Amino acid sequence: MILYIFISCQKRFPESYERIIKMMLPFNNDYLIVKGGSDKNYYNENSHILELDCNDFYEGLPEKVLKTYQFIYNNKIFNKYNFICKLDDDMILHKIFDNDILSDYCGIVQKTTGNRNWHIGKCSKESKFNTKPYDGIYVPWCKGGYGYILSRFAIENLINNTEYFDEIYEDVYIAKILYERIIFPKHLSGLSKYISSPDHKC
Repeated sequence: MILYIFISCQKRFPESYERIIKMMLPFNNDYLIVKGGSDKNYYNENSHILELDCNDFYEGLPEKVLKTYQFIYNNKIFNKYNFICKLDDDMILHKIFDNDILSDYCGIVQKTTGNRNWHIGKCSKESKFNTKPYDGIYVPWCKGGYGYILSRFAIENLINNTEYFDEIYEDVYIAKILYERIIFPKHLSGLSKYISSPDHKC
């Protein structure tokens, strides 16, 4: 089974929540909506809301996503899921994924260096990243803006990592951890059949 995770934030949450709830009505209850900025980690199963004690701004995405995976892996109510699909809160789910196309780590793969200034102007005013280009390494990664899928095995290889404070690109950070564990991304050319983004076209 697959769990769909929509990553949101306090600022966008009211609008995003209503849209996602309506969109997911035809599907099963196999989804949750994540926001940060809380003083504790708490999941409301009835509302599908996961609140996390983490940075809720753009620069906090690596922390927010890692803590989401940690929470899912360590809570038995999610044990039935073999895969998770990470989505932004503006993305559209068209169809439940067919299991036979999934792998430990898959999505829209980029193998070349990305835009090192993508985050500038998107972070909080206090963030060191707001004027600092990304100076880390790139490995082949599944681009977060298109959504990507991880197996439970891949998540198990992610959850013990806490070195996210010097990272800015959540999707690249995930790829770097998995790369060290010899888990490489698989490209899904038909991804838009299942999920799509208004800002990113496959």
